[in-house]
Amino acid sequence: VSTASGTLMKKVGALGGSVTFPVESTVKQVDSIVWIFNATTLVTIQPAMPDKKATIIVTQNRNKERVVFPDDSYSLTLLKLKKNDSGIYRVETYSSSSQSPFTQEYGLHVYEYLSKPKVTMGLQNNKNGTCITNLTCSMEQGGEDVTYSWKTLGQGGNKSHNGSILPISWRLGERDLTFICTARNPISSNSSSPILAWKLCKDADDGGSYSSLVLPYLLLVPFLLCILVLVLFFTMRERRKGRACMIFVLTLIHPLSS
Repeated sequence: VSTASGTLMKKVGALGGSVTFPVESTVKQVDSIVWIFNATTLVTIQPAMPDKKATIIVTQNRNKERVVFPDDSYSLTLLKLKKNDSGIYRVETYSSSSQSPFTQEYGLHVYEYLSKPKVTMGLQNNKNGTCITNLTCSMEQGGEDVTYSWKTLGQGGNKSHNGSILPISWRLGERDLTFICTARNPISSNSSSPILAWKLCKDADDGGSYSSLVLPYLLLVPFLLCILVLVLFFTMRERRKGRACMIFVLTLIHPLSS
């Protein structure tokens, strides 16, 4: 049975960055040290002896240039972090003075740096000059463990709101408001471009809703007029054809009757 130095210690790393897992062993006489990633042996170390240098064996060639032991210690530094480096790292320190190894475990999660968050607007309700809608903040990629918050600037101070969705209500004539969303993960943060209330609510005036309802009907009027003109044209043409035909028939009948 292994002797544990404590509970699992959590570590976070940035994609492309580095992370160090320290060895805090109290073992005086170290015979060997083994670093394990998940269930696979990563590195085996044989400490230096008076007549022999330390032996370090990295089991996977792809990791040889990424594994470093700073200051000739047993602590492991992993360079050029990748997403699939996330997992459990365990170090086992073996000593002839103990029947079981002294172990430490680290849980690593590799995160991406956040890009600028995207803001979308929900359905807008314009009534009596008041614009009511929701703004939603989201990440297009790299969205693990992301939290969102909003800042509203204007109207005598700054207001904060936690969460990805911000409900807004703005009335025409009020001082303009500015909305900014900030996205955060354990290693970085990024903010959206400022969003102005008046640009979102251009139709919030009393006539805005009215015009949006009336406009389709106004566009329909010319179309109906065109149809009416065409119907009248063809009707008149058919009537003219009918009259011409009647005159022709009467012309034929008149000589016969005389």
